Amino acid sequence: MATRALTLLRHGDALAAASGAGDYGRVLSARGADDIQRLLAQSLHLNLCADWIYASPAARTQSSAEPFKAVWHCPCVDIPELYLAPEHQLLDILRQTPPDIAHILMVGHNPGISYLASLLNHQQSSIELPTAGLVSFTTTAEWVDLRPQCANLTLQLQPGHY
Repeated sequence: MATRALTLLRHGDALAAASGAGDYGRVLSARGADDIQRLLAQSLHLNLCADWIYASPAARTQSSAEPFKAVWHCPCVDIPELYLAPEHQLLDILRQTPPDIAHILMVGHNPGISYLASLLNHQQSSIELPTAGLVSFTTTAEWVDLRPQCANLTLQLQPGHY
């Protein structure tokens, strides 16, 4: 049985929507961009490297995913349904991953991304991801067979701790 890795990242801190603009176009704040860069450096230090990225097409998630994509040289699949998606919809997207992918990074929004982390967590403990918070899991389940409590938490990183 192959072991797979799943890493979940909540986008970095974003600026408030500009007057007349919607939530979708919110961009990372200076702090958010800095947190993502520090998180990427820590991920490299820990030899964390995905070979597939899912990201919401919202500006703040794209800006959070892009540095990882550039350094890891892996495809980034932008899925409109990831925008503010609930955990079960995120799980359905993960189940569609090609079987030869060993490590996924999913960049998304709260509350769905935190609820997904809690749902998958074998330890059954609640996980609340702050902006630029990351958790990583391992599982022996095929992507198509992902289900609640099928993954073991292996890493949790939060701003100020990396």
